[in-house]
Amino acid sequence: MKYDPNIILRCDSLVKSFGEPATLAIRDVSLTMGKGEFVSLTGRSGSGKSTLLYMLSGLDIPSSGKVYLEGKDLFQMESKETHRFRNRNIGFVFQFHYLLPELSAIENILMPARKIGEEGKKRDYARSLLKDFGLEHCKDKYPSQMSGGEQQRAAIARALIMDPGLIFADEPTGNLDTANGDKTMEIFKKRNKENGTTILYVTHDPEYAALADRRINMVDGQIESDQRQNSGKKKSLT
Repeated sequence: MKYDPNIILRCDSLVKSFGEPATLAIRDVSLTMGKGEFVSLTGRSGSGKSTLLYMLSGLDIPSSGKVYLEGKDLFQMESKETHRFRNRNIGFVFQFHYLLPELSAIENILMPARKIGEEGKKRDYARSLLKDFGLEHCKDKYPSQMSGGEQQRAAIARALIMDPGLIFADEPTGNLDTANGDKTMEIFKKRNKENGTTILYVTHDPEYAALADRRINMVDGQIESDQRQNSGKKKSLT
């Protein structure tokens, strides 16, 4: 299929099975995402949301099917090329922040840049992200010295340090109270609107799901619905 520069992500007939005899977690899923989309991925526990997200981001390998990011087949690259490509083009935010406890906030944020020798080049940008996310006072703090909301905002900053075109987030508000959950979603929405970053996030919260311009709902490992949403019904984060 010819590469379309307006499509940032495409997957064809993804299947994921576990165990013997095989249990299907993802059943023949195909979808495309255009650049600049803000998409929620919903469904009950066990519906396959996180499994799909991990395969789309290259963190897990499908049993069969293809994933294309910026027209590149994510699972046909050499291992080293895959890691470098993902590091530059994809940001991932987990439900738990996974900050390294021995590093300060700014060192954690700079970790993706450090992996490819661009830590110095990105330091000023890391400082600007700290400022944007209200974390200037946490610059030299270790994760154990930060609140849960501060840790998650630092994890988002880490995902953004390489200016990826695509952000995946797996229940990013799951461990946060309402105020910090709202702040997290506000950061994502602002990034999408102002920078055109494409964002796909898993959520169980119907109000956060409604913030998206498009909602994909999964049932039993398949896409049950995929629809645009009415912006007039969205929760205000301000």
